[in-house]
Amino acid sequence: MLAHTLVRMTTPAEPGPPEPPPTAADRSEPDPHLSDPGDLIAAIPAMLGFVPARSLVITVLRADPDASGRAAIDVVARMDLDNPGRAATGELVDRVAGVCGRGDATAVLALIVDDRATAPVDRHRGVRSRKHRDLIGALEHRLDADAVPLAGAWAVSAIGVDQPWWSLLGPVRSGSQPDPATSLVTLKHVLEGRPMRASRDELTAAVAVNSLVRDKMPELLTAATEAAADRLAHALRRGEPTFYSRAALRSILRQIANIEAGRLPTVAELAEVAVALRDQTVRDILFGLSPGAHAEAAETLWLELTRALPDPDRAEAAMLLGYAAYTRGDGPLAGVALDAALASDDSHRMANLLELGLQTGMRPERLHRLAEAGREAAADLGIHLRSEHP
Repeated sequence: MLAHTLVRMTTPAEPGPPEPPPTAADRSEPDPHLSDPGDLIAAIPAMLGFVPARSLVITVLRADPDASGRAAIDVVARMDLDNPGRAATGELVDRVAGVCGRGDATAVLALIVDDRATAPVDRHRGVRSRKHRDLIGALEHRLDADAVPLAGAWAVSAIGVDQPWWSLLGPVRSGSQPDPATSLVTLKHVLEGRPMRASRDELTAAVAVNSLVRDKMPELLTAATEAAADRLAHALRRGEPTFYSRAALRSILRQIANIEAGRLPTVAELAEVAVALRDQTVRDILFGLSPGAHAEAAETLWLELTRALPDPDRAEAAMLLGYAAYTRGDGPLAGVALDAALASDDSHRMANLLELGLQTGMRPERLHRLAEAGREAAADLGIHLRSEHP
């Protein structure tokens, strides 16, 4: 999982200079600075969007354009820790290098979260210490090849108030974590309306298939497909092939308007939307809703479809859900949605491209071109997606 954030920080291993007193604007919209490993670790759940477990969490730093001599956190990425063997370790460190390889990374920080680990004590380096240090050593060696320094590495058994942390680079240093709930980064993200989940499992459950609804879908999809074929044949007979796409797009926009009015679609209506999404012109136009006034309702529709549809139709809906989450900076939900899309159809081109962008740290702003192209294509059909009433 990957998230983008902009948090200024000093080198975590050393205390930074005192900050000037906050202004009224600072107090209303905090701009946190992190100067201690414990502060950084406590901020990780807010930056990821959930509390990681058995994970390697990578924090990529870049030069802070607003403060000389400071670094800003650009990307926070989480990767599964439990893949054994040298080949898996090599793949893991290569993925980290891919996230850092956009040319502007100035340093990397690493955190291992492992509930099986224990902090080092006198005459004992701690359970799993060697395994963790070997991983950090391989990571440091790989980053050296790209001239990106590994500026710090730490381990914890869990993230939580008063939980211990300890260093994995250089002399052993240790400390205790502050309360993640009181982190300034957490406060900033809450004020911005970013969701916080207790675990990644909560995300996975959110997009899981509702088997009671899905079991009703085959018959409804067959009926919706036949009705759509009749409409397409009618459009072709009239010599107006775009008439079908325009009508299909309007039917989806009506469902989005209904959601904004407080009414979720019926199962039969979800089947009709699923068939409409098989028209690639319509599918591509719908990128134009995110970001925008109707993005939230559209995302609700994509989620309802992801939970309701059988394969391979589920892939289209889950991809749109992943795109919508990605554009608003919710990397964790985007990753889970794209995983669902690729599980439904592993050859889905757009889902694969979005997944690649997510894994390599592409910023959400880069996706806005897709939205612009969608709005332009909708205008060609005589539909303006910026309208207050889709």
